[in-house]
Amino acid sequence: MSKEQEYSPLMAEDGETEPSLSSPQRKGIVARCTSKLTRGVLGVIIAIETIALIVALVTLSTKRHRPTCFVTPTPQQVLYSPALDAIEHEVRVYNVGFTGDLSPFQIPSSVKLDQMWSDLYNFGISRITKEEAAQLPNKTHAIPGDPGHYIAELDVFHNLHCLNKVRMALDPDYYPEWRISTTNNWIEEQKNATEHVHHCIDWIRQSIMCAADTSVIVWQWKNWANASLVQGNVAHTCRKFDKIQDWAKDRMLLKTFDPTVRIEDDIVVPIFHSDMS
Repeated sequence: MSKEQEYSPLMAEDGETEPSLSSPQRKGIVARCTSKLTRGVLGVIIAIETIALIVALVTLSTKRHRPTCFVTPTPQQVLYSPALDAIEHEVRVYNVGFTGDLSPFQIPSSVKLDQMWSDLYNFGISRITKEEAAQLPNKTHAIPGDPGHYIAELDVFHNLHCLNKVRMALDPDYYPEWRISTTNNWIEEQKNATEHVHHCIDWIRQSIMCAADTSVIVWQWKNWANASLVQGNVAHTCRKFDKIQDWAKDRMLLKTFDPTVRIEDDIVVPIFHSDMS
């Protein structure tokens, strides 16, 4: 604000004749009005900035009470995965899983069934490039004896491994090594199996909650039952599993990974943890 605006003459009081437009007093009145208008605009700007500052401080204060490891992505945000380019979608209808609509995996425990499950994920440990590893949201380790490559696993294959172990625990007569303790029967020698299966059940729970399939199961009227019955054979939007398998097979870790060898590198990535419970 200039001194001319700040110290302009006072406006004429009531009853005084308004000066002509060409008089110095009129110029003073215009300057004073301009000064008041400028101060008003500045006042509004300052008020807005003050409100914004208060909102920011309240927001920061609220966030202090949240775990620092928790990250809330926007609906459009997708964490990097080296397999993102392999994702394709298709519409699939699940097998309901009851008589008349069983899947090929619903056969008695056998060598054949074991092989079918193994074929789903036995190539799941991958070797990725350093460039890919540097983009991961969590740091992974370099592969000893394989410069420029890092070990990784797509979580879908770990999920399948876990589900397979739960399946085996459900048939302890065929898989005695996976017999687990029950509420009233603690089996000390099966401690590892029991803990492993409990880990797997909860990991699968978290994975289901994470994926949160929003496909809609419906009820339909059935004349033979004279009732509306739930229908499981509905359409789902799925990622093409064979495309993800192909990606993993092309990057399958063929050599034995030695976890006792420490390799330092210059990759620095943020480490994220989930607080889903």
